[in-house]
Amino acid sequence: MATLTDEQKAVVEAAKTGNHLKVVAFAGAGKTFTLVEVAKALAGKRILYLTFSKALAEEAKEKFGDLADAMTNHALAYQKTGKPFDEKNRLRGSLFQARRLLAEDMPGLDDLREWGFRDREEALFPVLETVNRFTQSEAETVKAEHIPDILRLEIEAAGKRFDDFAACLVPLAQRAWELLSDTEASYPVSHDVYLKLYQLTRPQLPYDVILFDEAQDANPAMLGILLPQAAQRIFVGDPHQQIYAWRGAVNAMERLDGQELLLSQSFRFKEHIADEASELLRLFKGEERQVRGNPKPKQDGSTAILSRTNAGALREVLALLEQGKKVALVNKIEELTDALEAAYRLYQGQKPRHPEFSLFSSWKQLKHLIERFPTIAAQYRPYERLVEEYKDSIPKVCRTLRNSLVDEEHAEVVVSTAHRSKGREWDRVTLAEDFTGVTLAQENPTHRCVKLYPEEANLTYVAFTRARDTLVKGAFAEALERQKDLARELKAGKRQLCTPEIEAQARKTDPRTPGLLGRFWKRLFGG
Repeated sequence: MATLTDEQKAVVEAAKTGNHLKVVAFAGAGKTFTLVEVAKALAGKRILYLTFSKALAEEAKEKFGDLADAMTNHALAYQKTGKPFDEKNRLRGSLFQARRLLAEDMPGLDDLREWGFRDREEALFPVLETVNRFTQSEAETVKAEHIPDILRLEIEAAGKRFDDFAACLVPLAQRAWELLSDTEASYPVSHDVYLKLYQLTRPQLPYDVILFDEAQDANPAMLGILLPQAAQRIFVGDPHQQIYAWRGAVNAMERLDGQELLLSQSFRFKEHIADEASELLRLFKGEERQVRGNPKPKQDGSTAILSRTNAGALREVLALLEQGKKVALVNKIEELTDALEAAYRLYQGQKPRHPEFSLFSSWKQLKHLIERFPTIAAQYRPYERLVEEYKDSIPKVCRTLRNSLVDEEHAEVVVSTAHRSKGREWDRVTLAEDFTGVTLAQENPTHRCVKLYPEEANLTYVAFTRARDTLVKGAFAEALERQKDLARELKAGKRQLCTPEIEAQARKTDPRTPGLLGRFWKRLFGG
């Protein structure tokens, strides 16, 4: 039987008080093990364990056994509000697949033409983007705050009143939500639709204790389900692994009133990896608590290369295959290649049959929509970049991926994006060439102030802490040291932190300073 650390014992003892808890668990700190020990200490109580990840939920079912009901956030909602959609085969991934059907049923969309949208189908992109943001929120109805920020910027830059635009768009988005959420209808919907519907029912969960894992990646709709519950709530997560803010994630632990405890002892990696992670968090996140390592982590000889982008991952895969290596890619290969071929057909001016790409009339339209709508960008920008980099080599690339990649258990090297690597670990991790594009700290030379990018720091921390024994930073090492120097000067008081006021003044004196739109897109997509 494993021995609990003093920190883990403190969590178990605090749980016995019945008070709400928020547990900050650094990477590899044994949070699931700790939660199982909490469940043992609270035996006899009705306990629910929730997580965003299906893989984590399956693992938790085995570890908790009869101590707790373990499931994903969406599984919690599925039986009550998701099953009716599934029975009609309506759960098809993206709200945007409903665009053509909705265009026929919403004549009011014509009102958006005066705002620059050519027809009903095009007008549905801002409508559905607004609905998507609503499904991530706690709100009971669609509001102006759910309209994408980029549209506000565009409207105001054109000298028009955003309030007038919102008065036109919000009722249309509310009507679209009503049609999409009707269980008797036939429109395709996303899984977030039934989770939102479940939140709106204000459910009372039949549990005494709720263990909420990966709480840093919750969205407000999920908090709208959990925070009103009478049960004891124990939220566990690592705020420094919050890498999904672009899809509406918030750090749930900031919303929970309760005692905060820390799990700083990592069992995953050696002390020098812990030191790298600690320095990263201290300089770029202001985290003074130390990540502690394990002198003898388990090892299996595994090797991985982690990239910042999908394009970077593909470049690494192709280079390794040319070297004769056995390579695995952390992705569903058929889904990736089917989508990539569909994107290439659209690029060539053909009409793709793929349901996710048949939405678009042309490559030009896809690129235009990627620049305007975050949900579209998050889903399609990786394919846009891959197609524009590889162009007519795409068919050959897809054949190579289908024919040459192996399963992970047979691979010499595993390749993954840093995002997809979350929750994974390998003995040796190398950062791909494209990590040189990661910006953690940036200088404004005019005002000698430094701007920090915490989301990029989070992603870098995730990548660093996938390594058990060896971390190879490669070409990123030099760029990282320069940015560390900036952060050190900031901490030493030699420079000041950039504020909106300082940046506004900088734009007046130096037109090269990135404007609001440029910073908005850089923050979202690192471009």
